[in-house]
Amino acid sequence: MSDASFLDTGVVLGFCFRDDSHHHRCRQYLDSNDFVLFVSDHVVSEYLNREPSLAEEIADGIFNHIDRLRDSEFEGQLDSMDTSRIRQNLIAGHNVAGTTLHSFYRDEVPNYIQFDDLTRRLRDLARDIEQIAIENREDLMDQVDVWERDEEYSEIDDELAEIPWDDRRICLDAHDVAEVTDYLTELATTNPTDLVDDGYRELILEETSLENVVSLANRS
Repeated sequence: MSDASFLDTGVVLGFCFRDDSHHHRCRQYLDSNDFVLFVSDHVVSEYLNREPSLAEEIADGIFNHIDRLRDSEFEGQLDSMDTSRIRQNLIAGHNVAGTTLHSFYRDEVPNYIQFDDLTRRLRDLARDIEQIAIENREDLMDQVDVWERDEEYSEIDDELAEIPWDDRRICLDAHDVAEVTDYLTELATTNPTDLVDDGYRELILEETSLENVVSLANRS
């Protein structure tokens, strides 16, 4: 049984963005296990590079929803039947902000609301997306240790050469945690293609000191 977990960048993204397809499994994993948590400086750097663009994509999804609302027949005072129809008809399909929008209508919209007030609240929601992600990141960073690796582990690097470099570097970071701390450490990932499937998990466990490689990807 592992007593520490090294989180790859996808797990951090999944935790911080509820519109991420892996969000539920990442949250559940972190909430249901009493691990010592680690990320590396590489993970933090990758996350910070992606955070603004992902927040912008989700905000754009909300603004797209607002545009669809304005093009619809809804106007004036809306009741709960109207907002239910909006949820069913105007968030259908692939909206990158779908989870946020459904939660907004379920939890924050009263039974009666003026159309203009609804669109104003939606605009405020779009503007808050990046700040929400920042707050979630800060919450997670309060729970993890940020690890900096000094060793190159060139022999292990060579043995894992078929794994793409960004993912291989994560493996080496996680291996270093296990080596230096003596924790039984597992690597949690949302990228099973390059870290779990086709024998990669077995290869990583054979060549590193990791206890396990766990996929939190939502493959449905």
